[in-house]
Amino acid sequence: MGTRFSIVRVAALLLLAAVFAAQAVGAGGLLTRASHEGGFTIKLPAGWHYKDATYPSDHSTEFWTEPGDANSRLEVNVSGCVGCVERGSCTLRNTGCGPYPAADLPRGTTSKRALGKWAEKFVARVPGNPYLDRGLVVIRHQGSAIRDWAYVQLWLPASQRQLADSILASFAFGW
Repeated sequence: MGTRFSIVRVAALLLLAAVFAAQAVGAGGLLTRASHEGGFTIKLPAGWHYKDATYPSDHSTEFWTEPGDANSRLEVNVSGCVGCVERGSCTLRNTGCGPYPAADLPRGTTSKRALGKWAEKFVARVPGNPYLDRGLVVIRHQGSAIRDWAYVQLWLPASQRQLADSILASFAFGW
């Protein structure tokens, strides 16, 4: 009887551990990661490593990498450059002002899609990585005033497109 009771107890403990682990990881096996510099959160696979590449300037740069694949990575830049996400006509002639996230899409962009007035999703082929660059330009604002913006770039194999979409959809600015 003692052995059977111990097996049941161990099984119950393993089940509880699995439930807590599933809650910690969240849907799709992703953990919510908080920016150290840029005031945002994003969900990433549990094994990814963080690196802060920020230096004293008007922007922050943060990386997360997949230890088993040097080409799988996320880079997020947050910048206070308001003119960078407006049309050139606004900064030059004060016309056509307002948010224009498409102003900062990378060279090699093969597709783009507006996600409302304040964000643009893109896919690009950029030098230096065999994977497509799937990303976002997201403007943080208060009312109609631009506060700052994020340039999110994610490189994953084509077979992980669904994971890439989940990661990008999880990006959120905090206040």
